[in-house]
Amino acid sequence: MNADEQEKWGSTQDRRRPQRTDVRDRLLAAAADEFTERGYAAAKLTDIADRAGFTKGAVYSNFESKQALFAELLARRSLDLAARVLAHVSDLDSGAAAGAGGGEIASWVVAEPRWPLLTVEFGILAGRDPAVAERYRTDRRALRSELERLIDQHADQWGVGENFDARRLATSLAALISGLAVEHSVDPEEIDEGVIADAVSELFAGAIARTHLG
Repeated sequence: MNADEQEKWGSTQDRRRPQRTDVRDRLLAAAADEFTERGYAAAKLTDIADRAGFTKGAVYSNFESKQALFAELLARRSLDLAARVLAHVSDLDSGAAAGAGGGEIASWVVAEPRWPLLTVEFGILAGRDPAVAERYRTDRRALRSELERLIDQHADQWGVGENFDARRLATSLAALISGLAVEHSVDPEEIDEGVIADAVSELFAGAIARTHLG
């Protein structure tokens, strides 16, 4: 192989070799399927790697553990939902925003019921395993902080400004979604999309009303 052929071959190999971000994204996509099908505890890194078309070594070169992989995946999903909801209500007044936000969250819980359940499963494991607890605590705090930031951005638009307790609403919202998701998974006829939407909307409306009363 002459120099020109070697250069051409090397260029072809570079194009075929996936970039680190591509590898990471493919692993996260495969992990999403594995976790939702099997649950957190039963999911295996080897199977995730197989789904993504890589070796198990590729998983460990991108994520330090199964906990780290799951935590990043869950954080992405949660923040995507939060951003989607708040973007959906960004041009609405406080009353309309409460109803629209509740409806958007409810449709997600019903459409993807396994994700909130995975959060609950991870939380239960965290209560028993200090290593999992540290990761869970760190990521849930980060989620609440991001929710607080996103909510705070809309406070002026809703007419509540600096007096609005965005942190309190973010904490309540994260807890409420987890609880409603569990109830929906067990009793979807009773805890349906409308019930979930009403509960979340009432939380938003109550938080805004408290600010006006204060």
